[in-house]
Amino acid sequence: MISQFLILSLAQLQGSTDALPAYHWVDTGFDRALFHVDNIDANSSFATRINDDRASKSGIIPAPTPGYTLTSSVIVETDAVGTLQELSSSVTECWVEPMENVPGFQLVHTNSIRASLELTIALEAYFGDEAVYLDAERPIAKRALPTDPGFGNQWHLVNTQNTVADTNIEGAWNAGITGVGQVIGIVDGGVQLSHPDLNDNYNSAASRSGGSSSHGTSCAGVSAAEANNGAGGVGAAYDAEWSNLYYGSSSTTATNFGHRNDLNDIKTNSWGPWDDGRISYMSSAERNALENAVFNGRGGLGTVFCWAAGNGGTADRVEYDPYASSRLTLAIGAIGDADTRSYYNERGSSMTVVTHSDGNNRRIYTTTSGSSYTSNFGGTSSSSPLGAGIVALLLDANPALTWRDVAGVLIESARKNNPGGANWMTNGTGRDISVDYGFGAIDADAAVQTALTWTNYGAEQSDTSGQVNVNQSIPDNNNTGLSRVVNIPADITIESIELKMNVDHNYVGDLYIRVIAPSGTGSVLTHVRNDGTDDYNNFIFTSLRPFGESSMGDWTVEISDRASGTTGTWENFTLTVYGHDGGGSGSSMSLSSSTVVAGAAANFLVSNANASSATWLAYSVSGLGSFNVPQLGVTLGINSPRQIGSMQTTNAAGATDFIIVVPSGAAGINYWVQALQAGEISNIVNGTVQ
Repeated sequence: MISQFLILSLAQLQGSTDALPAYHWVDTGFDRALFHVDNIDANSSFATRINDDRASKSGIIPAPTPGYTLTSSVIVETDAVGTLQELSSSVTECWVEPMENVPGFQLVHTNSIRASLELTIALEAYFGDEAVYLDAERPIAKRALPTDPGFGNQWHLVNTQNTVADTNIEGAWNAGITGVGQVIGIVDGGVQLSHPDLNDNYNSAASRSGGSSSHGTSCAGVSAAEANNGAGGVGAAYDAEWSNLYYGSSSTTATNFGHRNDLNDIKTNSWGPWDDGRISYMSSAERNALENAVFNGRGGLGTVFCWAAGNGGTADRVEYDPYASSRLTLAIGAIGDADTRSYYNERGSSMTVVTHSDGNNRRIYTTTSGSSYTSNFGGTSSSSPLGAGIVALLLDANPALTWRDVAGVLIESARKNNPGGANWMTNGTGRDISVDYGFGAIDADAAVQTALTWTNYGAEQSDTSGQVNVNQSIPDNNNTGLSRVVNIPADITIESIELKMNVDHNYVGDLYIRVIAPSGTGSVLTHVRNDGTDDYNNFIFTSLRPFGESSMGDWTVEISDRASGTTGTWENFTLTVYGHDGGGSGSSMSLSSSTVVAGAAANFLVSNANASSATWLAYSVSGLGSFNVPQLGVTLGINSPRQIGSMQTTNAAGATDFIIVVPSGAAGINYWVQALQAGEISNIVNGTVQ
């Protein structure tokens, strides 16, 4: 009753900031809700979410959710800095700065949360409500479970009691693959920099300053604790370096996603939204920073993001977490020392692989605060840094792997653990896949051997159904529901699929959603659960289950409302497939060039292309990326490409020569160039203008 009264009072006050100072509607970029703010006139304040919009069908309103922190800063997605400053200054005293490491986003700093809320309303009217929101921090679930003391040291690396139930890492170490030259970013609450088993592997240049936590210190130890120093145990990549990074508000997290991706090869994240079965959204600033890191980090090969798959057990799924389920991250789940599913491990179609943690019998031994050690670490909090350490071994073995190739190596080399498990099936290519385990357990030695002989995928390609409008009521309490069939004409070897859903429904926990590939491989994306969230608003579901299959053919999207009492409408959806053409470099089409010198002509030679065919040349000055050209049925592997020169036609041998005059002021500029035809792309030529 109190919460209902607050909503009525706020609606009646409409714009008054004084009559009800403790309660305010807030758009945080990942949520829009009513919050109780402890001190609205402070620069930063704890806040509690009022959950009237999450009422159960029987009318029970969940208790308010504590743990939020609101700030006096507003995030705005725009490049019109002058306009933003002028508009903001007309509302309140403030100053604008670019968001560090997140191009196209600005932070507007005010003197209080009250002022920032007023400014948010004003700026939304000009820039749009999707581009403006308060900088805030949500409650974070650290994905390590508190447990009783365990026994055994580092069985997850070398298990002498059940020899199959470990990461099989000895072979890689014996071959001299120990993570040399790799930096693993520990995105957490901070690491004890002075810990004697961590300090020598610390990379300060790749780090940010801040506090420390026992959780972050334990994660760092699982990844990169030192070897042969007479202290504690070792990390999976004991010769790798690690950096100290932080999660926090949207701007803090985005900034750390973007921090020094020229140095940070891998970033491990053992945190996420609460594992309560509810969907959660990622702010646009975080999403933009994640994309920039993955597409442009590590010299264009991509910073690799490992993510704890979640500790929500059977009530939650990986798909409900926008970070772990993203196609840009590796969702790493947990199995225990019996080689079976840890009881808390979430299931999901977006699970990549699993690796060892607690959850059967023994726990994980690693570093902790106070220059000490614990035998009680676990959860998927331990799985992610263990996976990150093994990724460091892969990049030690083959530094040319892209972020997509790292995923491919882990999938192709994974071991089918618990082979008698009920949820194993094979997809259309014969690959073993399970909602419990993804593609199986990481096998470090097999993964390193695979990496050593790996041929990188060609440039990422994609195709989409486009937005499919449905606008039809979903039958209530009916397992059949609605379905739509869309055709994807492109023959892409699938790496992942995304389904963007828009559904008007006051209780999304009633909805069951599935996608069926042309091969018949099904991907369940949601189950019926206790989630009173209103609507799916451009919510992106991801599945890896059809990995390796062809995208070409009819895809079926199904939705059904499998509980009574709440009805809704399926508004629209967009299905997108991502992958490659299966031909290694992308095709036989080849591009080479002379030395590129400012003020002179450079020759870009196309060979082995389709004969007598229209050919274009594209360039980028911002690095590698993914850019779809639907008219030609290809996806370029460079970021924000532009055409250079005129269209040319290849000769009977499939060759042509582009002569490009380089501007005299271009010296020192980095460039990436790629040729394309209908259905064909070349390799990428890159360098620096001399």
